[in-house]
Parts: sequence; C-alpha cells; structure tokens
Amino acid sequence: MSEANIPSLLVIDDDKDVRKIVDLTLTRLGGFHVVAVEGGEEALEVIQKRRFEAVILDMCMPAMDGEMTLRALHRLPNMKEVPVILLTAQASSRLPKNLESWGVKCILEKPFNPLELNRHIKEILTKE
Repeated sequence: MSEANIPSLLVIDDDKDVRKIVDLTLTRLGGFHVVAVEGGEEALEVIQKRRFEAVILDMCMPAMDGEMTLRALHRLPNMKEVPVILLTAQASSRLPKNLESWGVKCILEKPFNPLELNRHIKEILTKE
C-alpha cells in the first residue's frame, strides 16, 4: 500500500503513555499513519495542515477538555464527517448527550484494550 493510501489518524490525549500505546498499536498492528498530540489547541493547529480519516480523543484533559475539543473540531468544515472515538475514564452517564451528532462512533473506557481500539477503528473506517 502506498503512503498516500494509508489512513491518517489523529490521537488527542494529554497522557504521554496513552499516546505512545495508541500510536504503537495503530501503527504496527493497524498499519495506520498516526499523529499524536497533547491537547485540543495543538489538535486544531495540526488539522489546519492535513486531513485525518478518524480522531481518537481523550475526554479528560487540562485546559481544553475533550468536550470543548470535540465541539471545536465539529465546527471545522473539513472535520464534520470525520468519525471520532472517545477514550474516557468517566462513567458514560457523565458524558455529554447527543455525542453521535458530533461524529462520535465509539466510546472506550480507560483502561482500554489497544487491540479493541484497533478493531473499532478498522470497523468504523470500513463503514465510512
């Protein structure tokens, strides 16, 4: 597969270890190109420079949290149709309502199984 055909994924998580695990899993097992950033502000900068086929977003981050980041991403014309997977340590009852309308396709609770994340990404991208 040429580099142009490799799906690019954006990982947004303030935890360096989580970014590393997600990057290694999705790069080595999934064959994806992964760009991992520390927070929402950095994600908004990166998105101006390239297109992503999916976003993996942590909900609990300092400064610009996951909900703020999700809303900001959804306001960008090039991101409205991009599927999002949420990573969260929160109980699902504490998450915002209507997540599907913001492009959320899947919610994985931390600690998560990296192999399960890889499977979900492949399923979501196959459907899109």
